Amino acid sequence: MRTLLASLLGFLMILPVAHADDIKPDDSVVISLAAEDWVTTKSARVIVGVEAAVTAQTAGNARADMQKAVNDIAKSDWRLTSFNRSQDQTGLERWSAQFEARLAEPQLGGLNDAAKKASKPGMQLTVYTIDFSPTLEERQAAQNALRTQIYKMANDQLTALNTALPGRNYRIAVIDFGNAGTPTAMFKNDEMLRGMAPGAAPMLAETSSGDAAMERAEKASISARVIFAALAPIVKP
Repeated sequence: MRTLLASLLGFLMILPVAHADDIKPDDSVVISLAAEDWVTTKSARVIVGVEAAVTAQTAGNARADMQKAVNDIAKSDWRLTSFNRSQDQTGLERWSAQFEARLAEPQLGGLNDAAKKASKPGMQLTVYTIDFSPTLEERQAAQNALRTQIYKMANDQLTALNTALPGRNYRIAVIDFGNAGTPTAMFKNDEMLRGMAPGAAPMLAETSSGDAAMERAEKASISARVIFAALAPIVKP
């Protein structure tokens, strides 16, 4: 009888422990993290417009002449991004084209003067835009670096949480970036001319002193919602 009573008491003492080990890890901690940095570029997006009067005799070489003319302004991988043909009252064809390239900062000085020198009777070149907006690749590189910062911050917060609340053994359950963030333009020189829309009256893409438009930077930011969840308690045999 004594042996049976001792066994029953032992069983009753084990029940609360087994119930405690059955607790589900339903508690969590949610925080928001943010990071920001500058996106800079050393090259500018340049758009050059070419207006040409074309006859039947010159039509065959007109496209090559346009390409050569923009290359005379600055050596680069110029891309034809817009092209229109029309006929004026004299019967001549009018070709309007736009070429675009990324130019390094040292190539930008005197760009308008180079366009004037490359122009000739029957073909006029105009620098429409000098835009220092960073490229997509540069923006993505900045965003990737910011995400790496968020990962490190989340890991630091995890260590702090487990130190402050020992026994629950939290882990990172979710890092939700949601909207990755949009870079905000921050101009280093407010006098930098922003360029022009295609078809508008030509405007100088350089300052009145002849110096090229200056570099600008964009501020990129990123935020994330981080959820720390408690690990399930280890059930000891």
